[in-house]
Amino acid sequence: MTMRSIIVTFICLFMIFEWANAQKIKRNEVDKFTKKHVIETSFERIHANILNNRNVWIALKNVDGNEWLRLKWCCDEVLSVDKGAEVIFLDNEENTYIFKNTKYTLSGKGEGTTGLSGSAMYGLDLWLKGDISMLENRCIKGMRIYTNDGYVDFKISESNSKKISKTYKVYKKAVFQ
Repeated sequence: MTMRSIIVTFICLFMIFEWANAQKIKRNEVDKFTKKHVIETSFERIHANILNNRNVWIALKNVDGNEWLRLKWCCDEVLSVDKGAEVIFLDNEENTYIFKNTKYTLSGKGEGTTGLSGSAMYGLDLWLKGDISMLENRCIKGMRIYTNDGYVDFKISESNSKKISKTYKVYKKAVFQ
């Protein structure tokens, strides 16, 4: 196999993987045990950096009107985020949107991943509170996560910004149907 055919095959597989993981409602039901209405979206990757394993996925969850923005961050190192630590989104007009972590979170193997990708890597599974409606029709260009070792900034591409907005639209449709 030539290098060119390997690259083309890899690109095709990546496109199929992305298509297969298109944003959707993962769960929209009344829990049999708690009788609470649960709505949650599938995870959508909003930042990818294969070189240093700093991949970030986003999802939204609602339990009887209580909303969370969920972030899974594949960080490939041991990190912790305090309860109340901020995650700040920055839009293209330099407006900031602040979310707060709901519990002390320590990275662990497979915590920052979805599916099988990176399950052997370290990561964080963050449950954030804030006004998730700010995700609607915003062009998010950056994100900052405050850890106990400082902060990490992420650049969000225009195509990934559209994924964030679409995640909210899919979620909003399920909540208000």
